[in-house]
Amino acid sequence: MKLCYYSDEFKSIEEMSLPVSDLMIQRGVGVFDTIRTYRKRPHALSIHLKRLEESAKSIGIELPVGKKRLAEIIREGIDRMEGEVQMRVYVTGGDVFADGIFPHPRYFIIFEPLEKAPKEDYVNGVVLHPIDMERPFPHIKSIFYLPAYIGRRQDKDAMEALYCPAGEITESSSSSFFMVIDGKIVTAPTERVLDGVMRQIVIKLAREAGLAVEMRCPLLSEVPMAQEAFITGSIKEILPVRRIGSQRISQVNGPISQYLQHLYAQRIEDYLE
Repeated sequence: MKLCYYSDEFKSIEEMSLPVSDLMIQRGVGVFDTIRTYRKRPHALSIHLKRLEESAKSIGIELPVGKKRLAEIIREGIDRMEGEVQMRVYVTGGDVFADGIFPHPRYFIIFEPLEKAPKEDYVNGVVLHPIDMERPFPHIKSIFYLPAYIGRRQDKDAMEALYCPAGEITESSSSSFFMVIDGKIVTAPTERVLDGVMRQIVIKLAREAGLAVEMRCPLLSEVPMAQEAFITGSIKEILPVRRIGSQRISQVNGPISQYLQHLYAQRIEDYLE
């Protein structure tokens, strides 16, 4: 079962419709955020909603309702669903752009059964396909994913495209990227990428555990020297990478990836709301 909250009511997703005049449809103007549950409780809800608000403000949109009301709707939607849930909260540009802002935005929330990556992906790792570009407006979690879809077409095994402008690895299309080089966790600096919620948690857990974290863009040329690589996201958690383009990672789901997975499993409760 899938639900959608729109226009002050819950509907089945098949009943949901958006006016074709909305700038989300006309020009791809919109932001979103994805949230999941553990034990029917939303994970890092306030962090996600704060990021949604910041993404919207960055393009000239004020949230149509406050974060407190969004949280209430999300909790009600979770209660209406069976089992664990993933939610996508969308804010659109509405029908009008005037004076540098979008004065009449819309919002809707999709509730779906949680769909985790297959268990074998956590054992065998996933494939990323490098593309020579930076994600547009990296600090905004926008709905614009066209480069990611085009990039994936070039490698049928790729789970996601990997943004690698001029050989620097920033992030993948739906995840934050990490590489382990000489025992050190290397990831792009925050000013170059979307500051993913799981990214924040993983960096915090790693530093608290005494693991070295270097904030710089790892390079495609360093892939042959990498001991491990992994991506993170709210739904996928910490997912190992086995290949980037034609280059294989020497160790899939190695000791650092497994240690971070263990640390995260121990701390999930800290982020439930």
